[in-house]
Amino acid sequence: MPISVRSALAQGNGRIHLLEAHDRNSEDIVRSAVGADNQAFHGVWISGLTQTTYLGIPDSEIISPLQRASLIDFYGGTPQKASRELCAAYDADSGGPAAEIPALVAVLVAMGVGMVIIEDKEVAEPGKKVNSLASSSASQGQADMHEFADTIRIFKEASTHKDFMVTARIESFTTRVVQSSTAEEKASVQAALAEALARAEVYRDAGADAIMIHSKSKQADEVLSFLGQFRAKDPDTPLVVVPTTYSKTPEDVLHDAGASVVIYANHLMRAKINAGNEISQDILPKQLDLFSRDSELDVCLKARNFGCLMPKMLERKYLGGEAKAYLQGLEAAATERMKAAARCLLDAKMACGADEHLIPVKELLEINGRQISYRLGPIVLPGSRAISASTSEDSLPSKGKVQLRYRRWQRGFGDSVRSYTRGWMARMGVSGSWKLPTTKSK
Repeated sequence: MPISVRSALAQGNGRIHLLEAHDRNSEDIVRSAVGADNQAFHGVWISGLTQTTYLGIPDSEIISPLQRASLIDFYGGTPQKASRELCAAYDADSGGPAAEIPALVAVLVAMGVGMVIIEDKEVAEPGKKVNSLASSSASQGQADMHEFADTIRIFKEASTHKDFMVTARIESFTTRVVQSSTAEEKASVQAALAEALARAEVYRDAGADAIMIHSKSKQADEVLSFLGQFRAKDPDTPLVVVPTTYSKTPEDVLHDAGASVVIYANHLMRAKINAGNEISQDILPKQLDLFSRDSELDVCLKARNFGCLMPKMLERKYLGGEAKAYLQGLEAAATERMKAAARCLLDAKMACGADEHLIPVKELLEINGRQISYRLGPIVLPGSRAISASTSEDSLPSKGKVQLRYRRWQRGFGDSVRSYTRGWMARMGVSGSWKLPTTKSK
């Protein structure tokens, strides 16, 4: 069984690091990677950006966090006897429709995921989320902090497992507008810092088990300022950081400032796409019509989304010899690149340590933004058979109970399932057996 993030923190003396995984192979690489000093990753980060890249859809919350969680097919199985246990944290974007939160938590707990991270962006409807690292991230504001605190309470009410952690991700730095003058920029950063600290207090009081502070600055100053001021008042609440852009900041600097969890959020997908670029430069000029009869594969290739291309090729049973040889080359090169990236991260102990093996994160965002396919049918939760809302829970295994509860919640909420973040507390019109909490905003 997987271990919880809470247990990993206890075993790691309050300091752990996670690496992004998006399929079984990348998870195995995270599990088996060992640095020169025998350091290893404590767990995996199930990233919204890399999972949607794998699926061939934009990272814009075009599908809900529950739908995306139901498509995870690589975490929570039984590893080989000699394998090392990993914890996992799930990127749940804004949290999704309130009616889906209990089912989302149940799905994650059933898989063994120990932490869910929800961000306080204002997402008015599906498909409108802007990635925090995008140049246009300031176009999206933050949700009202007290409404978001109510979202945290819903997650906490749904999460009855004692080790399951709900983490509030604060976007005050990524949603601010960068100023041209030095004085105005300094004032903007200070205002964002004050806002972030105020939100952290509200979210913690609402029940958040941990706080994540996000930044897209190339320097760690914003994050370090937050860590220092938060830790001066609260030495215990776990703090999460993601040094994708401030990649030259060593892990030890972040931990010494107060960070508990360091996440390398998209590195294995960036390594995989880099490998695909290199292999394709050698092979494709000689085979220009390789996918001329398969428009979906052709679109994947033209988008350079090798994270999506490879699993789609594996689905095909009619691939010719040249395509099969190309796929084998892609798989081998991607595995080699991802292993090298993981080792470099462990040895360097900072996010830039693997740069020679990666495409820039800006390129990943561009590739992710090119929608390739959207073939999502009804939600089928992992490991469970088709059931109806009237099925008896006693007749089902644990994962079947998860699906049954989702069906009942779905039936009870009706059309409100599609309601989204902004103003949903007022507009939900909730009915059914599960109720929104009545705790008043502070």
